[in-house]
Amino acid sequence: MTSVISKVPAALAYLADTFTAAATLGAATPPVAVYDGPVTTAAVSQLTLWVGLDDPDAGGGTLAATSERYWSGLGGQGELITIACAAEAWSGEEGIRAQRAAAYQIVAAVEALVRGDATQFGGNGLTADPGVTGGELRQDNTDQGPLARVSFQIVLRAL
Repeated sequence: MTSVISKVPAALAYLADTFTAAATLGAATPPVAVYDGPVTTAAVSQLTLWVGLDDPDAGGGTLAATSERYWSGLGGQGELITIACAAEAWSGEEGIRAQRAAAYQIVAAVEALVRGDATQFGGNGLTADPGVTGGELRQDNTDQGPLARVSFQIVLRAL
């Protein structure tokens, strides 16, 4: 029997499922399309959240997560997990302000869900430490209209 050495796979799956089902994201009106990592088709939703993906436009492999294992005393080990995410909003209408605000609203909804989790992230023995952090805003005016993307991280600590 092999022991699990990282909680990264469980954390990614739990976050993607939680965000898809959330009334403030995947089940919102209008809904935010939530993708678990890269997708094989072009994203067509005007509101999108990628979990485990740092740059949806990058070719080849992209950064999904990093983890650091450490000794936590008395022979125990802990793990600090950083999950890459990207929130995107675009529209066929002029002006970037609304798209920028919408992208940050997606990040705010993610942060509220991460901070409010009382299940140790699906019973996976994780806690937000500190949770959502490290935002980076990118803006573009594409042939489909203005686009705003916020890349950010979710930092969790294995208990």
